[in-house]
Amino acid sequence: MKCFNCGAELTASDYCSQCGADVSRYCRLFQTSNAYYNEGLEKARVRDLTGAVISLRQSLKINKKNTNARNLLGLVQFEMGEVVEALSQWIISKNFQKEDNLADYYINAVQKNPARLNTISTTIKKYNQSLFYCEQGSYDLAIIQLKKILSSNRNLLKGHELLALLYMKTDNYSRARAELETVLEIDRTNTRTLRYIKELDDAEGRHPHSRQAPVEEGQVSKDSIAYVSGNETIIQPVGVKDNSGLHSVINVAIGVAIGVAVMWFLIMPAQQQRKSAELNDAVAEYSDQVESKTAALESLQVEMDALEEEAEAAVQAAGEAAEKLASHEELLKAYRAFAEENPAGALERLEAVNQETLTEDGKVMYDSLFAQVGEEAVKELYQTGYNAYRAKEYETAIENLKKCYDLDSEQRDALYFLARSYHGAGDTENAKIYYQKVIDEMPGTRAASDSAKFMAGLE
Repeated sequence: MKCFNCGAELTASDYCSQCGADVSRYCRLFQTSNAYYNEGLEKARVRDLTGAVISLRQSLKINKKNTNARNLLGLVQFEMGEVVEALSQWIISKNFQKEDNLADYYINAVQKNPARLNTISTTIKKYNQSLFYCEQGSYDLAIIQLKKILSSNRNLLKGHELLALLYMKTDNYSRARAELETVLEIDRTNTRTLRYIKELDDAEGRHPHSRQAPVEEGQVSKDSIAYVSGNETIIQPVGVKDNSGLHSVINVAIGVAIGVAVMWFLIMPAQQQRKSAELNDAVAEYSDQVESKTAALESLQVEMDALEEEAEAAVQAAGEAAEKLASHEELLKAYRAFAEENPAGALERLEAVNQETLTEDGKVMYDSLFAQVGEEAVKELYQTGYNAYRAKEYETAIENLKKCYDLDSEQRDALYFLARSYHGAGDTENAKIYYQKVIDEMPGTRAASDSAKFMAGLE
């Protein structure tokens, strides 16, 4: 664990050994976050996925950079069929911890399987279409669509729950119960599913079945035999011959004779007419199906366009968030360099900051830091460049003197020695440019007259 103030590694002490900051509460927050993570891990191991999600989200509320909790939350959501949410958690985790992060493995495992990605995309579209059918009252179409979804993504819990609700809506309680039990096999303590099961029990009116009263003595005659089979009492007469087999044969023969007669006198003459009618009906039904599928395709195209727009917006938002994060990280690095008395390094970090992505507080911090760093950095850059010029290290001199002059155009000496450094490095084109600037900006000075002589020698 690192100090929030200076970034040094913390020890068991309540104070940072580097800067002396009180880190006792900071450490307790990390410990609490890890405790919720351990609680979520234990719940996930016993398939209490809903409880695990609650604990892991609480862990991330306390410490959003707890990558272990975020990766585990992604795994739990993946197990619940929420693949998009899982990928979001892993991507965020990867931004917080770029090296040695299991999120890389999880993301690659999904992205390297194009068939899996296609299935995920199709599942999302079909599930949204099912919701659309439900809103229209087309429950049969919604059930068919959900069955297709669950055949390719069995762990989509919200799909099983929606299908169970549709079965309950159509009074198919046995199938509704089967869907809810499937959810509990994956997530044993799913609160919503348990509530649905209670409502299903109430709808079915489940209660202990009443037992049949036993047959009392005296109710069975001497010509009968009574015996118990399961919960039922069977009374069978004695001495009565069972002729059911013969009767069955006779009935079958009579039925066959009647069937042959009906076929001969009624079915054969009307068969051709029926075939023609069936053909006409088939053509009409096919036309209706074509129109229905055309309308469905148009609806899916509109939905796909909307999803593509949402995806583009999400990618753009993610890029902007990453750019903001990078700018704030550079700003913090600049502040650390300034605190370590390295104004040139702080200035270099500030140049990498995109001010447009900073928050209001970030802009205030940037302006304040730049005002403190600027003057010291200019002095340091000039001194470093001048020393390099004296040592004939012209490349280093050019780099530092140019930065110095760009930061403060009033640094005339930096301009003159920059021209001399280009001259010494053999870059005559830039040497002429900066000699001319010395002549224009410093008229009547010795530096201007020397620059004119040196430039004449370059002709």
